Amino acid sequence: MVTWRVGPGAGERPRARPGPSDYALTRTVLRFTISLRCGGVLAAIIAAVIGEGAGVSRVWQAWVLGGLAAWAVFFAARAVGRGLTFGLVAADTFAVSLVLLVQDRLVAVDAVVDETTWAIMLASTSIYVAQLALSQPAGLAMAMAVTAAYMTGVPTETSQVRILFVQTVVVNALMWLLRRGGGRADAIVAERDRERRQAMVEAARRADERHHRSEMHDSVLATLVMVASGAVQGGSPVLSRNAQAALDVLEEFSVSPLTGEPPPVDLGERLEGLAVEMASLVAADITTGGVPLMVPEPVAVALTGAAREALRNVACHSGVARAEVRAEVRAGGVMTVTVADRGRGFDPSLVPGGRHGIRGSIRERMLMVGGTGLVDSRPGGGTVVTLRWPHG
Repeated sequence: MVTWRVGPGAGERPRARPGPSDYALTRTVLRFTISLRCGGVLAAIIAAVIGEGAGVSRVWQAWVLGGLAAWAVFFAARAVGRGLTFGLVAADTFAVSLVLLVQDRLVAVDAVVDETTWAIMLASTSIYVAQLALSQPAGLAMAMAVTAAYMTGVPTETSQVRILFVQTVVVNALMWLLRRGGGRADAIVAERDRERRQAMVEAARRADERHHRSEMHDSVLATLVMVASGAVQGGSPVLSRNAQAALDVLEEFSVSPLTGEPPPVDLGERLEGLAVEMASLVAADITTGGVPLMVPEPVAVALTGAAREALRNVACHSGVARAEVRAEVRAGGVMTVTVADRGRGFDPSLVPGGRHGIRGSIRERMLMVGGTGLVDSRPGGGTVVTLRWPHG
């Protein structure tokens, strides 16, 4: 019995994932922006409370600054939960702009003249938030909105508007340089990783050729000797079974070696074919995550070959006729294939070192493509074979 699950996401092209520098920059910006918004509002409240009250409505101050405090709390919670989305940053710009439009009720004229107003500080924090969290064009648009609101609401003429322009240009340019440099660094790292994987794949291809030569010696030549010596009759089931195994080895070995970048293949389809191939020996229930699992062809050959050996061991040693095969991409981008059975199990430490199955067909096969093969079993507790390959 073979079960094959394909979810609604099958066939969809996966979106490109951000690189390490993108993740690091995003985390840093998130923490700094939350601190900037909450700290800026707190500083504005303190400055307003201890500042001069001439011409200022304390009632308006209480309502407006109380609303700003509530907004800062909401901003921090929303940013932690969903990130710095465009809607959240736009809402922050709108909230600060509303406060700046009613400065004449909140800020003393003398404070504006002395350039000690907390409103300019609040406007600056909003500009910083926009430049850090958004793209360059969007950040500039938000900064223009804040600056326009400040110029409209300031109770007297002031030269502090130039500060807002300078801050906008400097921070916007700085973020452009950081994102551009991070993108280039990610591209260099990705290229090096690709070259490293290519080298491992080439090594795996050569090792696979040596393995097939060994298989040819063990199966093809043995079958020919049986026929030549007359040890079996022409219609013998043993001869048919051995001949089919030999043909399978020849067909797999006849694939011409690839040059350049190996083409990606769907590991799920390979495992589906493996389940059909092994159906006469063991029933394999194949489960995937509902999306194509694309890996380089040599890696798919290694994973499928190791899974084949695990299923053979289930058929020969477990005492059960069914196994579960699960393929998925786990955290960190690691392609993982598990083959589990509920059979009699065994003690891996008691397996003789000369046995080729676990050591050669599973562990060494996975090592050749830069992966690992682990066998977890105990008497009476079944067996789980875990194959892992870093999916890039």
